[in-house]
Amino acid sequence: MKQNKRQIQKETTRKLILQTAYEVYSKKGFSATTNMIAKEAQISHGNIFVHFPTVENLQICLLEQFGIDINEQLHEMSENNNSLEDILYAHIEVLIRHQDFYKRLVSEGSSLPEQTKYVYISIQSSVSFHLSQVIETYQKKGKIKMLPMHFIFNTWLGLIHYYLSNQDLFAPDGSVLNRYKKELVSNFINLLEI
Repeated sequence: MKQNKRQIQKETTRKLILQTAYEVYSKKGFSATTNMIAKEAQISHGNIFVHFPTVENLQICLLEQFGIDINEQLHEMSENNNSLEDILYAHIEVLIRHQDFYKRLVSEGSSLPEQTKYVYISIQSSVSFHLSQVIETYQKKGKIKMLPMHFIFNTWLGLIHYYLSNQDLFAPDGSVLNRYKKELVSNFINLLEI
């Protein structure tokens, strides 16, 4: 079905709001106001609420897009029997693309509205599921320790979150995940190997 001019404009504005909100939240955090987003997007403040009835709805849409990006990357790899090293690198690469946004999620996640938190938790659950598919295969082959899956996943996330939270110490001039990805992946795998 062909879209008319008005529908195309509406979709273009919606995408502009999402992209601008992503950039504003990445720079200023999730406490940034819709006024800030509207000003940055150069649209009227009310226009945001035409497309997103609430701030929470806007945040949920952003997190869903972020989740789709992660899930698509990891789903394909876990289904194709990629190595543990490959899937860990893929996870880091997605996070590098969204590093500032993800860093805000990590540091401000507990203060997000309830429904937004649930979307964030579901993203982490999806990552855990794909990672566990690969790890269980390695465990069955006797290549890595038989540690509980939640412990392995939480250790991996803990490492990533620690480095992100301390970026000013580890990589003040750039991407901490890009700078330390090889070290993070190799040392994490070394911890798990038998």
